[in-house]
Formats: sequence, structure tokens, C-alpha cells
Amino acid sequence: MKKIQTSIVCSLALLLAAGCSSAPDKGSQPAKQADNSTGTTEISYLANSIWEKPIKKVIEEFEKENPNIKVNLQLSPSTKLTETIEIKLASKAQDLDVISVDVPLTMGYSLKGYLEPLDALLGADAKQKWIPSATDAGSYQGQLMAAPMNTSSVVLFYNKELFQKAGVSFPSDQLTYRMTWENVLEIGRKLSKDTNGDNQNDQFGFSFDQVGKAYQLISLGQSKNAKVLSDNGLIAKDYTNSPEMVSAFQFYSDLFNKEKISPKIKREEALDYFISGKVAMFLASTQNMPRIKDAGMDFGIAPHPYFAGGKVATPTGSWHVGISKYSTKKEAAAKFIKYLTLGKGSQIWFNENGALPASLELLDQVDKDPKYKDFPNSIMKLAAGEARETAAVRPKTPGYLEWENNVNKAFEDIKNGTDPKKALDDAATLIDSQLKKYQSVVK
Repeated sequence: MKKIQTSIVCSLALLLAAGCSSAPDKGSQPAKQADNSTGTTEISYLANSIWEKPIKKVIEEFEKENPNIKVNLQLSPSTKLTETIEIKLASKAQDLDVISVDVPLTMGYSLKGYLEPLDALLGADAKQKWIPSATDAGSYQGQLMAAPMNTSSVVLFYNKELFQKAGVSFPSDQLTYRMTWENVLEIGRKLSKDTNGDNQNDQFGFSFDQVGKAYQLISLGQSKNAKVLSDNGLIAKDYTNSPEMVSAFQFYSDLFNKEKISPKIKREEALDYFISGKVAMFLASTQNMPRIKDAGMDFGIAPHPYFAGGKVATPTGSWHVGISKYSTKKEAAAKFIKYLTLGKGSQIWFNENGALPASLELLDQVDKDPKYKDFPNSIMKLAAGEARETAAVRPKTPGYLEWENNVNKAFEDIKNGTDPKKALDDAATLIDSQLKKYQSVVK
């Protein structure tokens, strides 16, 4: 994975240094559609292979309603998708029309000229139909560059059996009665224990799902009002290592090293630790719900914690879709994207994939539909409330991969005992040195 990310980072740097435009082309017009002899337009769509079943259902229904447009679905595994996009678009390939966009990469793709602005193609009012965090994350310099397929949110799962055995009351599932991180620590102490007498905890009070990963962990700093990068996305010093970030990640360190209520595990092990009863509280995305239900455990849900005296900030962001700047079939591609993200296709995607919608219409549906009132379906209503009110986006920077790689390493080091200030100072220094190459193209 590191080799893949390194090749992507190098590709981005070389392309930007070569003088790619730093702003979307507002005057660009959709290219003339390239029709074949049958009178149909075929568009190609590069998507994540894990979406195969639900996205094929969307495409099937879209083609029924639009018989003059055919969607050629190209699938790539998650670990190869971003690299494949880079290779295709760096070569200005015209055989790719609709592309999957991991939303933090929107600014970088826009600067390289990979994406066609969507405002004119989808309609001026489209941006008002998604939650603001999704629209903001998919935009660059005021223009929508990638439309959200869905969004994401994180909730606190807890093991009711372990709570009952420890005599601890269940947390509320209401947003108005949200726990603080200080509450989590206090309860986590009561739920952590050495069950086999080896003087090491083997039952833990709390664990993150994405241990050591920026997507989930920067909400700690954001809850203390930290801003993790400068407004232009080029400076980490005094942001990534600000006093607020250091304070937040001292707390993170203490969970593992001082309090020992969190296990020092890899991200891939986190869910198994929860469903096997080794962890009592598990902060994770709603996408974990199917496996937790299938495990047959007695569990509950609660809102994402925050720091006392700070603000509520919850992880967000997911996959978006954009149109290649080099596509010759932009109008047909836009029709498909509108269907997928705002039309009937968005309902199909929600029904088939189960991911949290970014569409305000679908979130309203979740709020009003009685089936989401009762547990366990109420998780979607809880997540919808977080997505509307507390979602905090990841930083916008052309060097997102460089920033993420370095902070992820810092978070992993902090988990394993490195002083938080040193780890974040070192990360900020490395990030700043790596982001210098983008200064000439970011206004």
C-alpha cells in the first residue's frame, strides 16, 4: 500500500509542478456526445469492486429509464482504485467518463485538471440537496467537482452484557444526552479488567474502530477546536501540532499507555475484539452494523463523544463521483451522476448498499419513516442527526496523501508510547517539507 501511495504522491507532484491549472475552468462546455451507430451513447464508469452488486442494480434501472445511454462498468479493488484513476487521467485517456473520487482527493484532482466542474451539468440547485459537509468536501473554489454517493458517520456501540456485569448504566442513545470523552474514560476504567490473573488487562473498556487512522481520530482535535491544516492546505506547523491537537492526543495516548483501557491492536483487529467480548465500547462507522448484528451479541448504540468545554465533531466523508475532464460524453455522464446521487438511483443505492445518505431528501425519509424509530434501525436516525449537525470534514489540501501518511504514523507512534508533542511536531515538520512543492499552484 505504501508503494501505491508513494507512486500516487509522486505523480501528483510532477503534474502540479508541470503547471496544471490551479482553478477549475468555469467556462468549459460539455463536449459533443460520441454516439455509436446504434444511436446510443456508452459511458464508462470506474468504481470500487466492493460495490459490484448494488451499483449494478443502479445501472440496470438507469438503463431502463435511459435506453439511449449504456454504462460500461469497470471495477477495481479498493487498494488499486486510486492508482488506476491516476494512471488513466494522467494520460488524458478519453475512455473514462465517470470516476470514483475518494473525497479528500477532490482538491488534488481539481488542481491537476482531472475533473469537470458539475454546477452547470447538474443544475445550480444541486448543491443545496445534499448535507453541507458533503457539498463542501466535494467542492473546490466554490464549484462542485464531485457529487456525493453517500456520506458516513460514527456512533458508539456498546456491549450490554459487559455493562451489566460491571454494574454500569447504559449510555443514552439521544443526541441531547451525549457522553463526554471524560465520561468514556471514567466508564472505561470500570469496564477494563484482568480476567486471567496475568496483571494485564484482557477485557478493555473502549476501542476505536480505525485505530491510528486520520479519518476517525482527527475528530479528537476538532472537538478541542483544532484546525489541522492552514486554510490554503499547505501549512501543518502550528496546526497539526497545535496545543489543542497535542492535548487531544495526550488523551488518546493515555487510553493505551496510562489508563490501559484501550488495546494496542491493529485496525483490522478492532471489530473482532468488540464482537468477541474483549471490548465493551466500540466507536465505529455505521457500516459495521451488519457484522455486529450477525454476531448475535446484545448491544446498544450511543452518540459520538466530545470533550467537555469543547464542541461536538464527528467523522464524515465518503466516496463521490465526478466526470473526467477528458470525457467526450459529459452530458450523458452527468445524467447518470444525477440519477445516482439525487434521482431514483440514490434510493436504490441506499436500499442496496445501506450506506448513510448524503441526500437531504433521503435523510428526511430516515427522520420520518417509523421503521427507523426503533432499535436497531434507529442507528440510521442517530447517524443522520450527526451527519446534519456535527460532521467535521477532513482538511482540503493538494497533498492529502502526504498529510494523511504522516499523521497516521504519528497516531500509531502515540498509541505505542511516543510523546504526543514529539510525534506531532515531527509529523508537522515532514508534512511542511512535502507540501512545499504545491505552493506555486495553490492561490
